[in-house]
Amino acid sequence: MATRRLPSLRALRAFEAAARHGSFSQAARELNVTHAAVSHQIRALEEELGAALFHRTGRHVELTDRGRKLLPVLSAGFDQMAEAWALAGARDSATLTVSVEPSFAARWLVLRLGKFNRAHPEIELRLLPSSDVVDFAREDVDLGIRYGLGGWPDVVSEKLFEATVYPVCSPLLIDPKRPIRKPEDLKSYPLLHEETMQHWVNWLEQAGVKNPRWAARGPLFIEASLALQAAAGGQGVALANDTLAMADLAEGKLIRLFDMEMPDEEGYWLVYPEGSLKKSKVHAFWRWIRAEAGLGSPEHPNPPEPLASARKAGRP
Repeated sequence: MATRRLPSLRALRAFEAAARHGSFSQAARELNVTHAAVSHQIRALEEELGAALFHRTGRHVELTDRGRKLLPVLSAGFDQMAEAWALAGARDSATLTVSVEPSFAARWLVLRLGKFNRAHPEIELRLLPSSDVVDFAREDVDLGIRYGLGGWPDVVSEKLFEATVYPVCSPLLIDPKRPIRKPEDLKSYPLLHEETMQHWVNWLEQAGVKNPRWAARGPLFIEASLALQAAAGGQGVALANDTLAMADLAEGKLIRLFDMEMPDEEGYWLVYPEGSLKKSKVHAFWRWIRAEAGLGSPEHPNPPEPLASARKAGRP
């Protein structure tokens, strides 16, 4: 057999993702690398090929004729590789993989998983903490829990929780000489931010504070759970919602400072591919988390055949 002459697999993946999304930035997010890394890999691929694969116009990229010919072949190849890998390393059918927004996993889901495990000892639950949107066609994931506006393409999205936010802090943080009686009093304390400082600015403006430019200061955390952990440790005041803060509030590690709260357009959603509820393990988790979220009776009350029965019947 002749030796196959192939370019870097990493470079091919970078090209395929960028061509599919029409964006180097989105390809970088999918591959969990930097924009510069994707650009470098594609540039190296073009140099090896001796031809351009993209037309670059400012922030936008478009495929050249050569790139358009290459994309469908590569996409089909990667799909076949993914299928082969799944067959080669297929786990027991009782394994349920859930991709979960990390803060939700740490501060809500993990605290309740004992109930699910006791109710369904036949299911091996596997959690993947991630903020990335799941590509169910390419990833070995059964369900996802995401924070956002919903409406993601090609999946069923069910809202688990509405979100409202309000300030919280450790009771040990408040100095009797600097009491917090109104939102303006927060100016005397460090503010803890999640992802962007604009959240605090928006909350204070809705609370009636005029021109709260002073809110754009303080440490910035990439995850809500980290900001809440810092708040419980007395490092400052954070914005929280009931879903993530309820345990610390109940234990007294955090206290709520005001009755007023700001509605959040985003919320926590359960997402899964159409038809997934036909799998007994997916259906079991779906019913359980809906009940835990207080959503009442499910729309699909009749579960498929239990996994244990299917095994006895000789089916995978």
